Formats: sequence, C-alpha cells, structure tokens
Amino acid sequence: QHLDLGARLRSVYVEKLGFLPYWLRNTSQMYLRTTSIWRTKNSAEALLNGLWPYRGIDPSAQIPIHTYPSAIETMVSNIAACPGLGTAMSQITNSAEFGAFYQSQAALITKLDNALKASGSSATSGWSGYVDVLLARQCHGMELPCSSDGVCITDDDVKQVMRNGHYELAFIARDHPLVPQSVRLYIGSFIGTLRDQLQDAVNGKAGDLKFALYSAHDETIIPILGALKASNTDMLWPAYAANLALELWKKKDGSRVVRVVLNGRVLTLQEGFQWCDMNACPADQFFKYLETYIPSDITTECA
Repeated sequence: QHLDLGARLRSVYVEKLGFLPYWLRNTSQMYLRTTSIWRTKNSAEALLNGLWPYRGIDPSAQIPIHTYPSAIETMVSNIAACPGLGTAMSQITNSAEFGAFYQSQAALITKLDNALKASGSSATSGWSGYVDVLLARQCHGMELPCSSDGVCITDDDVKQVMRNGHYELAFIARDHPLVPQSVRLYIGSFIGTLRDQLQDAVNGKAGDLKFALYSAHDETIIPILGALKASNTDMLWPAYAANLALELWKKKDGSRVVRVVLNGRVLTLQEGFQWCDMNACPADQFFKYLETYIPSDITTECA
C-alpha cells in the first residue's frame, strides 16, 4: 500500500507537475521523520521506494531518517511528558455526554468482551482495541469470535463498532469544548513544526527543501483533522496508509496559499465551521488559524 502511495505521489509531483525531481540526487530537497516504532520506518521506506523507484542504486541518494526519543516525541500522545494532557482527556471522557454514549452501547460492549474474553477493555482503550481486533479479522475473511456459550459477534456488530469508533474520535478530537486545549497538548507542538516549515518556505528560509515526509500513526492524523474541523465524511478512522498533505502554492500575483489534501482529495470541513477553502487557503490565514492549537510554552501548559 505504501509502495502504491509513493507511486501515486510520483505521478502527481514528479510526472504531472515536475515539482519533485525524476531522480533524487540532492537529498537536501527532502526531509524524513518517523516515530521510533519500526513500522513507521518501514512504511516510509516503502513510500520512498514508490516515489523514487531507483533511488537505492544511487549511493548519493541516501536519506537520513530523523526520530525523536519516545520521551519527547510530539507526533503521538505523550501523557507521561505532559500530565496536563491526561487531565484534559479525563475531563472529556468523563463528561456526561460521553458517559451517555458508552451507556447506550453497554449491551454491545458486554457481548464483545464475552466473545473476546476481555474485561474492562472499553474503559482502558476506548473503541480502538475493538476496531483493531475485529476489522482485521473481517478484512482477512476470518471468522468472527464467539463467546463460550456460543453467542457470536456479527458483521452488523462490527459495523456498529466502526460507527462507535468514528463517533468517539470525532468527540474527543473535534467536538468537545475542551478540544482546543487537549489538541494543543496532544499534537500542538507537531502542528507548530508543520507551520514553521511552511512559513520558512514562504519566507525563503527553507533552502533546497521541497518535500517533507512524516511517517506516523492514525493517532497523529486524527487530532490534526479535528483541529482543522474536518467534515464527518473525512473525520473517520484513518485507514492503513492514510495520508494528509499540506501543499504550499505560489499564485501568479505572488501570494501564497495552502492546499490540504486527505487521501488524494481536498479536505472537506464540518458544516458551520468552513473557516477557509482547503483547496486554496491564504497562507497567512492558515497560519493564523493554527495558532489556536500551538502552545506558546508547552512546559508551562503541560504542568
């Protein structure tokens, strides 16, 4: 899937637009960062092999992989480094609305836990554990598990699990009133990294850099989509090899715009929150909007 994604990016940015080079010989034109989890490194390597298929035979085209120590990683939730995030998330998940949602799904949770021989999983990991286990089995055509008394999880149950997962991530990352605070602490430092990189390009301080690749996780994409106020259509559980692109364009009049592309198409925004055109958002407006989600002093805010 990542090889295919790299090939699709090549068809657009190399073959159609001529923005990226046909052969990558100047590696200062790109930047690569992953988390310390090996699968994100493998995913990045596969994508780059699709983007530049013959890169491996050119010794000058070696691309450094940048990673942060897990203790200070900013592309995933890091409650150990930011206790304030844990407090904010607890306020969201302990809210009356969220509690009512879980109560409405109590019968399904009991059925799932009995079949999976799990106890308390919904309380510790939300719906993500159910999604990971059941969707993988369903996608691979495997039988869904049954409880010891013969009550089996059905395809309709899996569909409801997915709906619940979509609702949960939208509530936690987009819809609850405390989201601006929680997202600042969750992913705000990384949003600041993305903003700074785009601003450097606008200000002519990016050097040769044309393409930055960040290989991370679904939990990286989700809060960014929430911060941008993605529509219900786009605010869904990210699939494997899901990708979010921030493109910086220069118009004929010299002005700069940012284009936000999710899985190959322009991001759509939540009704009532269409704060900018994601096909061509003026760069200054885009940067100004992001300020809400970028901490000015992460150490103080996390305390």
